[in-house]
Amino acid sequence: MADPVDPVLSRLRDRLEVNPPYSGIVAEGYDAWLPVDDQLDDEPYYRRLVEQADGPVLELGCGTGRPLLRWVAAGLDVEGVEGSADMLAILRRHAAERGLSPTVHHGDIAPLDLEGTYAAIVCPAGTFTLVDDADRAGAALASYHEHLRPGGTLAMTLYVPEDDFGEELGWRIRRTGTTGEGSTIVVHEAIRCDRATQLQVVYNRVERYDPDGLLQETWLRRLQLRWWTRHQAEALYADAGFDQVRSHGTDAVWITVGRRST
Repeated sequence: MADPVDPVLSRLRDRLEVNPPYSGIVAEGYDAWLPVDDQLDDEPYYRRLVEQADGPVLELGCGTGRPLLRWVAAGLDVEGVEGSADMLAILRRHAAERGLSPTVHHGDIAPLDLEGTYAAIVCPAGTFTLVDDADRAGAALASYHEHLRPGGTLAMTLYVPEDDFGEELGWRIRRTGTTGEGSTIVVHEAIRCDRATQLQVVYNRVERYDPDGLLQETWLRRLQLRWWTRHQAEALYADAGFDQVRSHGTDAVWITVGRRST
């Protein structure tokens, strides 16, 4: 039987690209909304994992360098991969300001296709939810398994957006920030969760204002974020060949960890 059609989402018939790269004012805004020196909620867990890794670590979706640059500054052997050239340009600017020269790759994370192998692969902050197709997610996990050395660890933060289950696509301000040049970038969001398909559909309206508050440009973006339950996430790992799979956290937000067998 086909999944029931969501009565609200069925009316959305635009042809916007789904999950486009974080480019242009979106990348600038991200850097203003979430400064590179801010600490992620799950960062302490990943810091311990990176410190204990017996070899190089890869961060999936390293963005503007939060937290990768802190790890590199601490002398940890960490690389990053990011799909947005504009986000990587900002990361490199922050790195130069700190006298750092991190190894970062411009490429997709689903699936991963790099030359190196790693002692650990980490994906903080729920970035993996941007992989909205279940088959592509399975292929991504298989690629992570192939990029890990024997005994290597994969750790990813995942969540169920329970707080948004009642949202009806009403606009609300998500974040604001001011760039170094004085522009204010605002992102409004409208959310609808399709519980049948486990997709969180998010519209972002990103606006740039000059110092006098005059609108300069605006972008409309459509995101689809796929959530997994803890049980589903652990099954996804197992299907990709990981063992010793376990999760840390609550049923709403957790980190799933698995190992490539030796």
